[in-house]
Amino acid sequence: MNAKDSRVSVIQGKILDSEDRPVSGVDVFIGGSGKKAESDSMGCFSVHFHNSPKPKRDGMMDKKDKSEIVLIFSKIGYGDIKRKIELPIDKEQVLSIRMTEGKTRQLDDVAVNSKSAIQTVRESPFNVVALNATSKYNSTMDLGHLLGKASGVKLREAGGLGSELNVSINGFTGRNIKVFIDGVAMQGNSSSFQLNNIPVSFAERIEVYKGVVPIEFGSDAIGGAINIVTNRTTNTFLDASYSYGSFNTHKTNVIFGHTTPKGFSFQVNAYQNYSDNSYKIKSRLMTAGGNIGRDTLWFKRFHGAYHNEGMVAKLGWVGKKWADRLFFGATVSQDYREIQNAPGDIELVYGDVLAKSKGIQPNVEYYKRDLIVKGLTVRFSGNYNFTNNHTVDTSSYKYNWLGQRVMAMSKGERGIDGLADYDNNNYATSLNLSYRINKVHSFTVNDAQTGYARKIESDLPEEQLSEFEKMRRKSLKNVLGLAYRFRPNNNWNTNLFVKNYYQKVDGPYNKGDEAHPDYALRSESGNTTGYGFAATYFFKDLQFKASLEKAYRLPSDKELFGDETEEAGNADLKPEQSLNYNLGITLNKQLPGKDVLYVDVSGYYRDTKDYIQRIILPRSEVYSAVNFGNTRNLGVDIEARYYYKDKAMIGGTFTTMDLYNNEPNRDALGDVTSATYKDHMPNVPYRFGNLDAAYYWHGLGGKGNVLNIEYSLNYVGKFYLNWESLGNASSKLVMPTQISHDLSITYTMHQGKYNLTLEAQNLTGAELSDNFGILKPGRAIYGKFRVYLMSRKKQQDDSPVSRHRHGRSRE
Repeated sequence: MNAKDSRVSVIQGKILDSEDRPVSGVDVFIGGSGKKAESDSMGCFSVHFHNSPKPKRDGMMDKKDKSEIVLIFSKIGYGDIKRKIELPIDKEQVLSIRMTEGKTRQLDDVAVNSKSAIQTVRESPFNVVALNATSKYNSTMDLGHLLGKASGVKLREAGGLGSELNVSINGFTGRNIKVFIDGVAMQGNSSSFQLNNIPVSFAERIEVYKGVVPIEFGSDAIGGAINIVTNRTTNTFLDASYSYGSFNTHKTNVIFGHTTPKGFSFQVNAYQNYSDNSYKIKSRLMTAGGNIGRDTLWFKRFHGAYHNEGMVAKLGWVGKKWADRLFFGATVSQDYREIQNAPGDIELVYGDVLAKSKGIQPNVEYYKRDLIVKGLTVRFSGNYNFTNNHTVDTSSYKYNWLGQRVMAMSKGERGIDGLADYDNNNYATSLNLSYRINKVHSFTVNDAQTGYARKIESDLPEEQLSEFEKMRRKSLKNVLGLAYRFRPNNNWNTNLFVKNYYQKVDGPYNKGDEAHPDYALRSESGNTTGYGFAATYFFKDLQFKASLEKAYRLPSDKELFGDETEEAGNADLKPEQSLNYNLGITLNKQLPGKDVLYVDVSGYYRDTKDYIQRIILPRSEVYSAVNFGNTRNLGVDIEARYYYKDKAMIGGTFTTMDLYNNEPNRDALGDVTSATYKDHMPNVPYRFGNLDAAYYWHGLGGKGNVLNIEYSLNYVGKFYLNWESLGNASSKLVMPTQISHDLSITYTMHQGKYNLTLEAQNLTGAELSDNFGILKPGRAIYGKFRVYLMSRKKQQDDSPVSRHRHGRSRE
């Protein structure tokens, strides 16, 4: 039979409960095939599969023949349903499935051998948290702030919308954490395409790996990895939303997609963000003579506007013989940012400094199971980034917080006349080959490579350029990994792996000091090897986990070369290395009815050498990265949640850790004792958490309507901005304990077709500070309207309690 005689058939449908409410998170299995789908927040599902016509006696194909398959619908707390389907060739069939509460019954005549993606992630032997992004589609949240809901994760922000955001996992921050989109590194992306300006609807789920990272990501992270799995629905839909709120903040997002019965699929996601960022801050006032007043006063920011626009598009094929998924796509984005003050000094005010960036990123993704031979899975993905960054700092004035300005002695508010225009070109590729010998043994090989090059543009003749500006700025990284998985039964799973790290760097480094720079070109390369293991064991409702990794983290492009704006480069950095240990236990208890109790406790220990620390240069007040020495960290993450039917949830997370300086000496000869030995590392919160509660009122104002009320209490314990052993009690820079409250009310109508949301962030207007004590926005109110249309007769609530549950099933 020719390939053209094999057709892609589609089964779509909607799953409701006994009260006509959609049921999300239902596993839909095609009996005996291993293929599955999962019902979304509207209870809708879509399954694509090959359907070959039966041959007639004369050898010709009879396209009127029908194929018979068996579908199984399964979800914890509901009775399983088995449905036999006769599907005509090349036709789409729409089903209506009714599930009732009850015990799961054994299906002895159908093989069920697959599970949901989030369940699979949580059951892995690695210390990983999986966040379902679909439950937050009605919020104004971005991907970065969704991450802040995960246990052990802390967001480090420098201000409002568009400000720099770093994610901290178990004490490791920024470049120690690697971010991936569908397994491909977000290496060198434009500032206009970052976690805190991408809407949450971009993702289907977010996976957070703490400390020990699987080789599939080809990562050189020592702190962990974040993998954003994009929205992969094959339904035909339109999702449009607009929000407005405090500080003249506007957010718009439009997504639409379609998949034909023959497997051709496309999706477009367009978004924009704008804010004046005109919130109030506290600072001392600089007078016209350059003196700083004694009193701390409140001022309104006047030069902090930010806006960005982006579009992510992809098209390709799903469910073909030659590819389960093949997509070509592109991301286009731009942003504009007014810079109000020095990154580490709230009293140093700017009135004309600004930065712009543009980015274009073509990308490709290919995925195929059972390629050539059964058990061989191939995945390839890659992207290429073209980004342009433009910074303007040419003002002849100096400003204060009242907006008053005086003539300066020279141009450039940051001390140096600057008009920087530079291009970043970088790429990231990942090739993964996985071979499953049988149910017990499997091997995986993964190779990930990233490359980076920067070119500084200038209108000046070459002879007028400094040697520093002429120097090359290039880096190349390659991480090759090999893993072996041993799974003797459904209760035991072990993963052993090794990684080889390689990096080559060409770039300038300063042989002098900040006041007397003396730049030289550094060209160096090297490689090293790491290793690790991860294991998990199931016993009744408990899951035990243990993992270890000798990991390396290669310096990032921004650390090596700076950003020509707020960070100075240091091409002399050495790789960090860390020995990471993890132990964890999870209780996932299905209680009578539909109640669920979930408790997860994980402990970790990190022994890190050549720790890369972010500091502020005293002369220019910009960031820079330096190798600090040895640090250690011992900590515990706790998450506990209780789900009461589909009506309510209460739970929270808490992290406590002891990240301290373990370098006993402070000079190269090792004979001068460090005054900060055993001190906590500065500017790092080491106790934080949140408490969440939600209530769902079904049927309010009409059948299919839902009122959803969510509350969150956020806590950050006291921490030091500088070394705790230095200075006296009055001069120590301490961030006091911070507590804030958020409230969200969402009303969905016509089964999720129309959605209204009102959010209050930092409800009490608490003074919240983060990176180096820079004050964040106070109380903010936002409203959002969202329309969700699908090719269905009924839609429904976008955030039922059941989608938050941490349920698991076994193969």
